[in-house]
Amino acid sequence: MLSEWKAIVTPTDPSFYNIRLADSSHPLDFRFGRDFHGCFVFQLDAVCAEPGMLVLPKMSAVTCEVHSVDFERSRLVLSLSDVANFQNFALMCKSLMLATDKLAPTQSGEGLLQAVKEVHRWQEMLRHRANHLLSKGERIGLVGELLFLRDVLGERIGWSAAIKCWNGPSGHEQDFLVAGTIFEVKTQVATADRRIRISSEDQLDPVQGRILLCNQGIASLPSTTPTARTLNTLVAEIRDTFAGAGTGALEDFEIALLEAGYQEQPEYDEESWALVDRIFYEVSSEFPRIERRDLRHGVEMVNYSIRVSDCAPFIVSLDDAFRGVES
Repeated sequence: MLSEWKAIVTPTDPSFYNIRLADSSHPLDFRFGRDFHGCFVFQLDAVCAEPGMLVLPKMSAVTCEVHSVDFERSRLVLSLSDVANFQNFALMCKSLMLATDKLAPTQSGEGLLQAVKEVHRWQEMLRHRANHLLSKGERIGLVGELLFLRDVLGERIGWSAAIKCWNGPSGHEQDFLVAGTIFEVKTQVATADRRIRISSEDQLDPVQGRILLCNQGIASLPSTTPTARTLNTLVAEIRDTFAGAGTGALEDFEIALLEAGYQEQPEYDEESWALVDRIFYEVSSEFPRIERRDLRHGVEMVNYSIRVSDCAPFIVSLDDAFRGVES
C-alpha cells in the first residue's frame, strides 16, 4: 500500500481529493489518497449517527477528524501534514484495517469506534517509542522471537503466513498462534543453570489450546562470527526476505517491529548474538507450571520460573511440535 499511495498524484482542483479504495476484499470502506495540498489522506466511511461523541486523538503531524456525510453516515479522516512521517502514518493506517478486518460490512459503526481506538493506541505507542531504547532483556526477547520467525516459522509455513501468526509485539498473551497451536518463545543467555521465566498464570494454561514452549539459548559473540547477528542486522535480513514475500507481508512486519518498540539505533549494533540451542517442550498435563485453577481466590498476576532441567521429559522434536499445524 505504501508504494501505491506515494504514486497517487495531487489533484488540481482545491475542492477534490484524489482517493482510491484501499482494499476491495476488506469489509469496511477504507480509502486512501491525497488532497489539493499534497497531504496524504486516509478515510473510513461508516454508519455513525453521533460522531460528536467520539474522543479523537491529537497528534503533532496527523490531523484526526470525523465529518458527517449525511443523516446517519460519518467519515473518519486522517491527514498527514509532515511527509517525513509518511511510513509510520501509512503503517498506522494499515493497522486500522488489520484491527477491523474480521467485522462484517454491516458493522461499520463498530469499525469506526475500533479505528479511533487504534489511532489512540498508536499515539501512545509512538510517544513511548520516541528516543526509547529497549532494555537488554527486551532486546534478547526480540532477538529470540525474530530467530524463531526466521529459522522456524518462515521455513515451515511460509513468510506471509508466518508474520500473521506473530502476536507477541501487539501485547497478546501468546507469542505465536499457528493454526490453533500456541508457541511460547523463551530466550535467554545460555548458562549451565537455566530457568524459563513465565509472566502470568495464564501463559501456560492448557485451557487456551495446545501449547509448545520453545526455549532458546543464545550467546554474545563477536560480530565477525559467521552465525552472529546484531539486532539491527537480524531485522535487516528478515526485512529483505519479507520484501520478496508480497501480499503486504513487509508492512505487517514493520507494524510488528513498531509494536515491539524497535526502531534502528546505533546502540543495537554494539552486541551480536548467535543461537546456541533450541528445544521444544510439549506443555502436557504433568508439565511444571502454574494454572489459574491452582491459585487461591484473590491471587493473580503471577510471575514464576521453571528449571529447564526439569522439563527434559517433555522434549519433542521440531516435526512433532508442528504435528497438525501444517497442511
